[in-house]
Amino acid sequence: MSLAEFLYFLAFTTYIIGACWSLRSDGRKAAVIVLTIGVISDVLVTALAMFGPEAFDMGATGRNFAIDLGAVLGAVVWTLALCTLAAWYKERKPLFHVLTVATLLVWFVAYLAFLYGLHVYPMT
Repeated sequence: MSLAEFLYFLAFTTYIIGACWSLRSDGRKAAVIVLTIGVISDVLVTALAMFGPEAFDMGATGRNFAIDLGAVLGAVVWTLALCTLAAWYKERKPLFHVLTVATLLVWFVAYLAFLYGLHVYPMT
C-alpha cells in the first residue's frame, strides 16, 4: 500500500465518520466539518499524487477501465459533496441527508474501482 492509498483511506474514513455523525445528529455543524475535512483531504491527496513529490506515486504503470471509472466517479463525489454542503447551508435537511448517503455510496464504489484497477485489473 502506497502513502497516497493510505491517505485516500484516511480521507474516506474521515468522511464516513462525519457522515454517520451527521446523519445521527441531523446535520450538526461539528459533524459537517468532519465530513468536509474528509472531502478536502481527498482533493489534497489527489493533487499531491498528480503534481506532488514522488513519495505519493502509486506505482501505476498504465491505465485501465477500473482506474478511469474511479477517476470519473471521484469527480462525481466532489460534485456531490459540494451539493451536500450547499443543501446543509440552505438548511434543507432531507436533501442534505440523501446527498450525504449518495456521496458515501458513490465514493465507496469509486474507491473500490480505483483499488481494483491498481492491484487486480491488468494495465494497458
